[in-house]
Amino acid sequence: MVVDRVGGLAPTVVIRPNIMQELDIVLLLHKRITGEITPAESAVLESWIGASAQNACLAEEYARIWAEASEHRKTDFHLDMDAEFGRLMARLNTTEQRPPAKVITFGTKLLRAAAAVAFLLLATWGYRELTAPAPTVLVENNLSTGSKLAELPDGTRVWLRQKAKIEYPVAFSSSERRVQLVGEAYFEVAHQAERPFRVGLVHSGMVEVLGTRFNVRAETGTDEACVLVCEGKVRFSPSRKTKGTVLTANQRAVFNRTTQNTRFNEVSNFNELAWQTGRMEFDSTPLHQVLPDLEKHYGVRIELQDQSMGNCPYSALIREQNIEQVLEGFSLIYGFKVSKSAPDQYRLAGGVCQ
Repeated sequence: MVVDRVGGLAPTVVIRPNIMQELDIVLLLHKRITGEITPAESAVLESWIGASAQNACLAEEYARIWAEASEHRKTDFHLDMDAEFGRLMARLNTTEQRPPAKVITFGTKLLRAAAAVAFLLLATWGYRELTAPAPTVLVENNLSTGSKLAELPDGTRVWLRQKAKIEYPVAFSSSERRVQLVGEAYFEVAHQAERPFRVGLVHSGMVEVLGTRFNVRAETGTDEACVLVCEGKVRFSPSRKTKGTVLTANQRAVFNRTTQNTRFNEVSNFNELAWQTGRMEFDSTPLHQVLPDLEKHYGVRIELQDQSMGNCPYSALIREQNIEQVLEGFSLIYGFKVSKSAPDQYRLAGGVCQ
């Protein structure tokens, strides 16, 4: 690069043989802004800047270009890396094909090169920012009993059952709110029609929220995934091969990954959510339906010696009672003789329907 000054005119440069020499200066300016410049490179750049007031002015202008481009990225960044890089290289190739002795204004050409390289470097950085995995939060319930509440960035509340875990981004995207669930959880989703809320399930599958309150069970040790809707509606897509089914309040769907079949049924109560609500309610419910709910909630086995007693109706509100207290109530109502045959195993003998 040869610089010539004629009278009071601006300095000119003869391109010998291409613009890459000027790009070297631009890259040094970029390294200084980003703090990546080495002492040796800094000495070269400072020497160039100090060579003329024009060079110093160009260095300041490059810093301004970078600052404005960075500010633009914060508000609206759209990038086609291949297209932009192709356009830049086309401009450089066109310049290289010009007659080698052509005299051009140094400041204008270098400023154009600075703007082009600033955009390319910024685009590369922006592309990395957009494609890098977003930081996430992982919440696990390692408690031996009880649920654990996780409050998401959008105001959604999630209760995790024991051994359940949920992972979600620090900040949801502008197009959707997606979380990943392993285990069982109860959701109260904050309404945002413009940003769908989606729950990814273990072993694939998804629940898309069209309402507000529902329960999802998708554990690693079972072939089944279950969704129970308490309020509103959801779309349950248990696998990539299924189109999804809309469930409304008081409906349950259970998908079996082995058979690829889904069972649907209406529910009369939400006792299976007692782990979250802390209560179970029965209204003239046959004992043969009551006992499985108790077994699941308390993690026990209950044997009914006289199977005909399974048709006896049972009405009660169970809240903050242990299993021994519940079975003692059975003894008072039906005259059962309650015995404990093994740890967490109970036997109900005798009894009379009331």
